[in-house]
Amino acid sequence: MATDSFGIPSGAILFELDGVQYEFRESLGEVQRGISHFVGRQLIGGIPKKRVLIKAVGRSSGAPMTRLLRARAKLEEQVRLAKYLDHPGIHRVHGLKKAEGTWYVVTEYPRGNSLSNLINLVADCRHWYTPQFTMYIGARLAEVLAYAHAAKDEQGRPLNVVHRAIDADHVFLDWKGVVRVSDFGLSLSSLPGRTPSTVLRLHGDGFYSSPEMLLGKRVDSRADLFSTGMLMLELATGKNLLDAPDEVTAKVKASLSQSQLRRVKRAIERAQLSGCSPMVGDAIWRAATYTEADVERVTAHLPEGLRMTLRKLLHPELGKRYQTAGELVADLRHWLGELAFGPAKVIEELTNTMDEAAESLAETGLETPLTSKRLGESTTA
Repeated sequence: MATDSFGIPSGAILFELDGVQYEFRESLGEVQRGISHFVGRQLIGGIPKKRVLIKAVGRSSGAPMTRLLRARAKLEEQVRLAKYLDHPGIHRVHGLKKAEGTWYVVTEYPRGNSLSNLINLVADCRHWYTPQFTMYIGARLAEVLAYAHAAKDEQGRPLNVVHRAIDADHVFLDWKGVVRVSDFGLSLSSLPGRTPSTVLRLHGDGFYSSPEMLLGKRVDSRADLFSTGMLMLELATGKNLLDAPDEVTAKVKASLSQSQLRRVKRAIERAQLSGCSPMVGDAIWRAATYTEADVERVTAHLPEGLRMTLRKLLHPELGKRYQTAGELVADLRHWLGELAFGPAKVIEELTNTMDEAAESLAETGLETPLTSKRLGESTTA
């Protein structure tokens, strides 16, 4: 399969990096402005090895020079930031290569299944994931975020990393029970020499984004924690707090002040200009108007431990949410400790869910224990 903008045939060798050749396999399209995404494969001595993800910026993309230079700078920043994010829960960045006018960044191919796939899987069953499973995912994700949010440079200066795109497509669970986060290349940080964003825009799925991000306000690490709460809510209930267009009535909109209305309208205009789905406008209205009572309603049938956690994660007021990922980790470890729920239980629940959805499993594209083993991943929890 050839890429839309690069015209590369499947099987072509793109470049060599540190003695490893990289073969083009499939285009995933343009995932960021000016940056194309490929599936590639390592070749060592001509023998196919691991799959990888490759981001690329080429001269033939047709983009204006300023956009081209900015896209290249973003790739360099991803590689520089990766030096400070060495954690088993973060997908590795293998390096940057410049070849024949094209810049490439090679990253680890996600292992396991995205939470998006897991949510789609359980939607075919008559129940959602257990509170224990949900808290396990939340705790492991919060541990990764606590590490990233605390990252410092060589001089000990905080990097103030904010992922900004914690959503169901960027979080993965493998068959060892390890939760990993992809694409810290989308992060906000105070990395020296970083190219600042010129446009306020969403970097992930808007229906998992924090209210402050949706409304164009300044964001910090607490935005990632709100997104974590949104993922946990959906795993446990199938509900999304921001996907409730019927709740945003004319009366609810009229309750906003004139300044709040202006902010909502500006946020919707920005989303439209940056190419977001028109549906994101509904999420923006909801982010500006939802209340504590709405959070109470969507969490009403959950056990108290999970419900308390979600009420704090998703509180409408920023100051009343969890202030650090460490606080969230401590609370979830407390609840999980009482339940004695670990990786083996997570894998057991996921396996049982796949068995229950066996009829539709073949259509989902999920990685099963069998395909995981074929890819060289142990299934021992």
